[in-house]
Amino acid sequence: MATRIPTLTSLRAFEAVARFRSFRKAADEMHVTHAAVSHQIKTLEQAVGIQLFVRNSRSVELTPAGAQYYPSIREHIQGIMDATQRLQVPDEANVLRVQSYNSFNTMWLQPRLAEFLQDNPTIRVRIISSFEDGNYDIHRFDVGVFNAPPFDPRYDYRFLFETDIFPVCAPGWAGAQEGPANLALLDTAELLSVPNTGNVADWDCWLRHVGRSPEKMAYGPVFDHYPLVREAVLNGKGIGIARAPFVARDLAIGRLIKPFQQTVPEPLPWFVATKKEGKPDPSIALFVDWLIAEMESDPTVRITQTTA
Repeated sequence: MATRIPTLTSLRAFEAVARFRSFRKAADEMHVTHAAVSHQIKTLEQAVGIQLFVRNSRSVELTPAGAQYYPSIREHIQGIMDATQRLQVPDEANVLRVQSYNSFNTMWLQPRLAEFLQDNPTIRVRIISSFEDGNYDIHRFDVGVFNAPPFDPRYDYRFLFETDIFPVCAPGWAGAQEGPANLALLDTAELLSVPNTGNVADWDCWLRHVGRSPEKMAYGPVFDHYPLVREAVLNGKGIGIARAPFVARDLAIGRLIKPFQQTVPEPLPWFVATKKEGKPDPSIALFVDWLIAEMESDPTVRITQTTA
């Protein structure tokens, strides 16, 4: 049976309500009434046959199914908006476009980028953040950094790094400041996460490594990206899984704590992607060389690939 594709209007309403956690704010953004947005969400839920929101008098929350659906819908709605904007306002010439996940851009690249720009004042860089692996027909980029993406034959891929994952928490969670916490504390903790990368969930990977059953854990909200998980953890909303290079600064200054000693290799390695066709661009080669050199100096990553 063919999959019935929901209407774009209903998907746009879903994306706005999920982003704002509010029907009223979504209606204001879309310049329609609250009732119109509510009708579109009802239409969408009927079309997919699944409840996407839990509504009460004061708030709107995504159901587990809605939380799973949201990142992909947001990514594609944003892609349509970006494609339309490019038609109306073409990309600037002589700008190096670098795309990766919000987590990599915010928590690793941004703190280091000023040094590259200072050393290369003639190069302008535009950072493009996404929630999922790059869609090579929608997102136009010169350099992409992805976590084992769908490999596109039009691009060259160079291994960049591997790293470890482990839980992090706010200071004081379950007495974490007093030394390594007992794994039994996980049984009553709310575990925060992002949508899976590949076929293996981060929590599943780590929990099985330490001998805990993922099916018996209590899971909290699923967020678009790791910076949102980090903020929730800092606000005491639960504990999250972190990639070592993205939280190194927070751990060093004590904003976050690693409550358990156990670390696990991240399930998938990271690659840098560049397009095969076209005239060689010295600025692309310069940026990629700088990126690799920065990785080589980062003690939280491994620059020799060990996974298949």
